[in-house]
Amino acid sequence: MNHRCGRVLILCSVVLALFQTGCSGRIPRENVPAGWALNVHQPGEWWTQPLVPRSVIVQRCPPRRGWASEPDLTRVPALPPGSDVEYSFLVDDYHCSIGWSEPTTTIESSVDDTDSEEGLRRICSSSGLPMDTSWRYLGHNSTERVGDLASAADGWTEDEATAGFIDQYGTVVACLVSWGDAGTGATVELSVGTDLAGTNATAACPVTPRNMTAADDASMSSYQLRGTGAVRDEHGHVVTRAKTLRIGLVADSVTSSHPVVDGIAIVDVSVTPKAAVRLDWNEPPKVQGEILDGDGRVLATCRA
Repeated sequence: MNHRCGRVLILCSVVLALFQTGCSGRIPRENVPAGWALNVHQPGEWWTQPLVPRSVIVQRCPPRRGWASEPDLTRVPALPPGSDVEYSFLVDDYHCSIGWSEPTTTIESSVDDTDSEEGLRRICSSSGLPMDTSWRYLGHNSTERVGDLASAADGWTEDEATAGFIDQYGTVVACLVSWGDAGTGATVELSVGTDLAGTNATAACPVTPRNMTAADDASMSSYQLRGTGAVRDEHGHVVTRAKTLRIGLVADSVTSSHPVVDGIAIVDVSVTPKAAVRLDWNEPPKVQGEILDGDGRVLATCRA
């Protein structure tokens, strides 16, 4: 191969790599709209709408020159709050959270800060959604370990917690707190905490399995349930008399119990199932739960 052909092949390889990484377009640099602000108190599932303009996203998550983005910011003019943007170039990539009304931050705190409403409001505000007094504090739940994980918990320090908040429109905030070497961070997930129209034989549970791991035989070896959400009856009504949500995997005997405040469950648990529940990543195992009153009577059931 002569030198000219070699240079042509190298040039073609570079062009092909740039095309494959989506670097054919430049992400626009735009001015942030004057007076832009995110209204975080309004009816409906407003958080699912593309309310954060591209100019704000680029300001908070500056793209590197020549890098591609997913979602493609050369085409997408706005994203829903709380979204994550992935920037990539060839084999390199990194993620950036666009935040909410404010950008995300990492703060210094201690596990003791989760013992107070004030501390949790400060930690949860680092998500970019300020947890001021316009959000009513419901309570929190530090991570519990059940199943075989419980026997290994001697000397274990909890490094996660979940806090719950609600506003005047019935929007529920699940604040997921984690501690790490870089500091304390929080992410928030929003849901509807009011009655829903329609009827179902069984209402949906407010949480589903996450952070699942598999054993060598493809059965589930551990999973987490984390979140905050309404518990409902078969008519879609929030069960405000409920005090406890008892929940676990379908076909597994290991369950955990979590507090319910004004019809809102606050869940945080790491579980090792006892049964050999097959883990299909395309269709994760279901959970089922019982919604109990203060005397332990079943008021409703859920499944998700």
